[in-house]
Amino acid sequence: MLTAPGIYATSLHSSPAPLPDKYANGSMRPSTQSSSSASPASTSQTPIQTSPTTPSTAPENTSQLLPLTPRPLPKVSDIPAQIPDFDALVAELRRQLGFTSGIDSADVDVENLKEAMRRYISSRKEWGKFALEDPSRNYTRNGVDTLNEKANLLVLVWNPGKGSLIHDHSNAHCVMKILEGELVETQYKFPDPNAPPRPMDKQKVTEYGKDEVTYISDEIGLHRMSNETDKIAISLHLYTPPWAAKYGCYSFNEKTSKQIWTDLSNLYSDKGVLCGKMSSHV
Repeated sequence: MLTAPGIYATSLHSSPAPLPDKYANGSMRPSTQSSSSASPASTSQTPIQTSPTTPSTAPENTSQLLPLTPRPLPKVSDIPAQIPDFDALVAELRRQLGFTSGIDSADVDVENLKEAMRRYISSRKEWGKFALEDPSRNYTRNGVDTLNEKANLLVLVWNPGKGSLIHDHSNAHCVMKILEGELVETQYKFPDPNAPPRPMDKQKVTEYGKDEVTYISDEIGLHRMSNETDKIAISLHLYTPPWAAKYGCYSFNEKTSKQIWTDLSNLYSDKGVLCGKMSSHV
């Protein structure tokens, strides 16, 4: 059985950092604007005024400049039939993301990212150095790679009978693969921020086992992940763009639908090394 919501490990701050567009007016409904265009700079900063002066080195005949060619859209056929090891999976995810702004970019396909994760067969000896655990926590968030600074790739270690709070994904996207054990995902609708306190609206419950892959975004809804077994469970999460790490996210009380901002800027470990600062968890 899961522990009571009151003992989940969270770190709450009274003055959160600026959040992406969907949080600006307190509305918690999913945004229809793509995250590739929802740059934090565009919502909180005045555009930089550039100088009208033309650099002396600029070519006189601009027709001689070659046009920029978009990066070809990765195809499923470009993905190796079997990704041989964990390092190769990380390299493939980095190749697909390129230097874009994440899943919503025109040259990135979430289905290809999911397929790449499916084609890797989990082996603890390959990713075990990232899977640092702490029995005193519900779970640990362990950094693996930032994938060209356009995503967060994390290994999460879930203690038996423990789980996360109900939470959103800060207008970003999450692709998840079970590396070991089993996890249960419970999905919920976004609550109406203007409605009186009421229980959250549960949508569905899904169990996932080793090597299974799933995906969620705020367009789908909220969710909670939990390990309802008596053994450790370990999962790989790709978050892109990395808004939650930069701006935090919202967690929700299942009984009242009340939302609470939670800081996710810190990790339990990064690249196999323990971090000195306490990390926040939902």
